Amino acid sequence: MRTRVYVAPRNKTGFLNVDLEIRSRSQAGLDELAAGLGKSVSVLYSGPVDRRLYLLSLELSADRRKGPDAVVHALCLLIEKLAPGPRQVWKTSQKHFDVGYKLDPFERSLQFTLRVDTLQRVASLGAHLAVTCYNSSVE
Repeated sequence: MRTRVYVAPRNKTGFLNVDLEIRSRSQAGLDELAAGLGKSVSVLYSGPVDRRLYLLSLELSADRRKGPDAVVHALCLLIEKLAPGPRQVWKTSQKHFDVGYKLDPFERSLQFTLRVDTLQRVASLGAHLAVTCYNSSVE
């Protein structure tokens, strides 16, 4: 008798999105920054992280299927076009671009690359780059 072994379908490992996270001591400043970015972004969270620090977490509103380099460049362009008031808030805040990936639970590792021009552009804006890998088996 032949035994059948069930193999669960694998979830695809890959790029999810880039979140832009900005921390400041001023909620009003973060509100001004979010308003300056306009409808091109969706605010994921805006509020306190602790008694003295506030967080603005956002992502592009547009199609994200173009990959991490394209999304980071699009976010950078929005920052570069900011009016002087919101731009000053940006300059005085802590910020990082967080590239998110979905990790297949059957995969042992994940390797990806970002282009040099992407990294240079992030650095030129005084921001950091972070990477978050989400385990797809946890819901």
